[in-house]
Amino acid sequence: MEIIKINSLKNRMGTNSYLLIKNQSAILIDAGIALEDIEIYNIKLKAIFLTHCHFDHIMFLNELCDFYQCDIYISENDKAGLFDENINMSKFFKKHFIFKGDTNKIKIFKDNEEIKIDDFIVKCLLTPGHTAGSTSFLINDNLFSGDTLFAESVGRTDFATSSPIQQKTSLKRLENVDFYNLYPGHSRMSNKTEQINNIKYWLSHY
Repeated sequence: MEIIKINSLKNRMGTNSYLLIKNQSAILIDAGIALEDIEIYNIKLKAIFLTHCHFDHIMFLNELCDFYQCDIYISENDKAGLFDENINMSKFFKKHFIFKGDTNKIKIFKDNEEIKIDDFIVKCLLTPGHTAGSTSFLINDNLFSGDTLFAESVGRTDFATSSPIQQKTSLKRLENVDFYNLYPGHSRMSNKTEQINNIKYWLSHY
């Protein structure tokens, strides 16, 4: 399995999206990249997994779904953000976001659910705090943490559906998850060894 980190020039928020490819079949973690950013890989995109509903992570969801006709996986508590510019925070930007695609393509998962798509098995771990439905995805020993956990910090908890209490609980959960590589929603990659100290530091500040 190949994991490609992509930052779109059209997304000024520095958002990381990750394209996972195996045998020309692919899934995407977060829709912060434009169609032109992934067309060059000549893949069949089967699904988009959203770590949360904030604007910079769903910015190009409409155009990607229109082109690939793929399913969208998001937690129940963040689904409303696909249709509400106040929740997804796009109201603060010139380009407001409302999902306009086929709502039947939106799939809701449960905590700890494992979703199999071709050769990919995605384990969904609810890690609320940054948003009410923030989710981390575990694929093999790779953790895609969205804006819950970064290489050197953690996600903010002062937004519309944020909760510092839930964030602390989620950090404790991730502290006990068996992963090796950390792929966060912003900034550089990390690993579990580094995150042991990072998580402990931030837990002490809640």
